[in-house]
Amino acid sequence: MALKAVIFDVDGVIIDTAPLHHKSWEIVLKRDYNMKFTFKDFKNKIDGMPRAKGVKALLPDADDKEVQRICDEKQKYFEILLKKNGVKIFKSTVNLILKLKKEGIKVAMASSSRNARPILEREGIFKYFDIDAEGALAKKGKPHPDIFLRAAKKLKVKPSECAVFEDAQIGIDAANAAGMKSIGVIREHELKKTDLNVKDMRQATVEKIRGLF
Repeated sequence: MALKAVIFDVDGVIIDTAPLHHKSWEIVLKRDYNMKFTFKDFKNKIDGMPRAKGVKALLPDADDKEVQRICDEKQKYFEILLKKNGVKIFKSTVNLILKLKKEGIKVAMASSSRNARPILEREGIFKYFDIDAEGALAKKGKPHPDIFLRAAKKLKVKPSECAVFEDAQIGIDAANAAGMKSIGVIREHELKKTDLNVKDMRQATVEKIRGLF
C-alpha cells in the first residue's frame, strides 16, 4: 500500500495553543471550583478532547447547563489570551506540509477544537490543506477513530493509505484504531504504540513517511 495522504492534528503539531488552552481552563476551574489544574493535568486528562467532553471528564457531576456555561467561560478566556499573547507556529511542520503537497500527497487537518481552523486561516496556513476533517462534527471524539475516518472519506483515500501526525496519546490511539500509520510528535511526553516518533518535525521527511508503507 502506498502513501496517499497525511493527516495533521493541529494543537501541538502545527501550532502551540496548549499553554493558552491550559491557562483558560485553569482560570475557570480555580475561580469556580477552587480546583488546582496543572499543565500536566491538562495534557493527561483532556488535551485533544472537544470542550464539552473535557468538562465532563473533569466535572462528571455537572449537568448540561453547567457544562455549557463552563465551555463558554473557558472559550472567553482563551480568546482573551490568544489576542494578548498570539500563538506559536511550528514552521518545520508547515515546511513539511509544503513538501508533501509538492510530492502530490494530499494533506488534511483534523482537530476537535473549533478554534483550530480560524487560527490557521488567520495565520495563512489553512490554504495549504486539501480538506478540514471538521472534527467537532465527528460522532465520537478521540481516542475513537471517527475524526480520522472522516478525513480519509473526504480525501477519497483508504485509511490504510494515510499517515497521521499527533502529539497526544489519545490521538495516536485514534489513528491506530482507524487503521492508519501513526507518527508521534514528542513535545512533552513520550508516546506509545506509534509507527514512528519524532522529537523535531525536521526528522519527519517525506521519504521516512513513505518508508512506513
